[in-house]
Amino acid sequence: MAEQTSAAVPAVIDYTARDFASLRAAMLDHATQVFPQWTGRATADFGVTLIEEIAYLGDILSYYLDAASREAFLPTATRRESIMDLARMLGYTPDVATAAAGTVVLATEASQATAVTVPAGTKITTAFIDALDRPLIYETTTAVTLAAAGGSASIPVTEGQTAGITPLLIARDTPQQQEILTEALGTSTGRPEQRLVLAEGPALHDSIRLYVSTAQDAVPWRRVDSLLECGPTDLVFEVHTAADGQTIIVLGDGLAGAVPAAGQALHAAYRTGGGTVGNISANQLIDIADALPGVYIATSSAMTGGRDAESLESIRTNAPRAHRTQDRAVSLRDYADLALAVPGIAKAKALATQTTSVTVRVVGAANATPALELLDRVERYLQQRAVAGVRVTVAPGDLVRVNMGSEASPIILGLYPNHRAADVARAGRRALQELLSDARSAFGQTIPISRVYRMLDSLPGVEYVKVPLFARADGVQTGAQDILCRDWEIPVPGDLYLVTDGGF
Repeated sequence: MAEQTSAAVPAVIDYTARDFASLRAAMLDHATQVFPQWTGRATADFGVTLIEEIAYLGDILSYYLDAASREAFLPTATRRESIMDLARMLGYTPDVATAAAGTVVLATEASQATAVTVPAGTKITTAFIDALDRPLIYETTTAVTLAAAGGSASIPVTEGQTAGITPLLIARDTPQQQEILTEALGTSTGRPEQRLVLAEGPALHDSIRLYVSTAQDAVPWRRVDSLLECGPTDLVFEVHTAADGQTIIVLGDGLAGAVPAAGQALHAAYRTGGGTVGNISANQLIDIADALPGVYIATSSAMTGGRDAESLESIRTNAPRAHRTQDRAVSLRDYADLALAVPGIAKAKALATQTTSVTVRVVGAANATPALELLDRVERYLQQRAVAGVRVTVAPGDLVRVNMGSEASPIILGLYPNHRAADVARAGRRALQELLSDARSAFGQTIPISRVYRMLDSLPGVEYVKVPLFARADGVQTGAQDILCRDWEIPVPGDLYLVTDGGF
């Protein structure tokens, strides 16, 4: 009878071994099977050193593999660039920062004997702001001439300032000819998909203009949301924001968007600034940064309309919604999701009592009430995508202030004796504000009073909680009760009174 030989046992591979310790252990176990004569396991052993070196590299590769896979999906991506690219792939345009605007009244001194011309772009500033480590700068948007000896004029201003120091003559040999300040971006290489990085930031996307110089003139190119929607001869460009905050102009490839000829000079005109930081109250503009002898600031209006760039969490939520609608509104959910695609709208709720009429309630970032111009824009946008025969109306959502405690009957946090009262009181106020924060509030929200007790009772150092008042500001101001909001209402913080009992 022929001698039977035992078949080789297949190697068992643990595919979950991804970190240094697991990889090291797995390779040492495998070495025991492959090289049974090798028994050394001391750290100084050359074989162990070699295995640890490979395990170290494997640990690093595993980290990058995991990171790359996370960046491929909206729910898990962490880099702003990845999230913006994924949103763009879904056809969603994230909301960008906008600058606050208002008016300032400039006047001439009584001793000013001649008229004074105030050019467009004149810088007006606030006082020094410690939190920003600088004053806020606003620029006039039109040129005016002030009469001598007390002449005045109201001039529109916008937060931010013009970037670039290179003058460029545009609209040459026409009545619109003018010289503007630009940033020189070098010359075109003639290659497809050129990427031009702006030197200053944060750049206001709506202000970016690209000029490509020819022998006759500086030709303006147009900014678009997506080059994929353009033809090979369209003079267009995209604007991207890198993870480090840099603003990048992306040109076409000859199929989707034109390519500037090699050697043509490229210039960008744009402004920097933007954000809610520019929303200031009246009479906060106090100084003229540019030299205008004999001119002073009489008054200034409140500056409004400043908006921060859309947060990553908001993009994660809104991009899939916009993609799901496919640019058409059929269900109520479609109307609300499409409204979120309009820059400046952060939350939306569609309501209807009949099939031929839909009302969409909207609010902006930080639950701000949208301006009439924005409401009209949303209404036009939705009406164009509505089912035939449906009339769309857009209105701001109602903000319901929630009072938490009163001056006579504040919320009481009873403390254990070994906790600092000031710290716990601060944590309690922060928790209550967070409960009604922009990130956690929504249309038609219900806030059970039990959640308030549970949240406050879980704070470190709190022994007991008493909430004598928790009610809508437009309701009866007695007792603690659940906050019930209608479908078109959003709860926001009202008066907050909180004290501590005990501690030290």
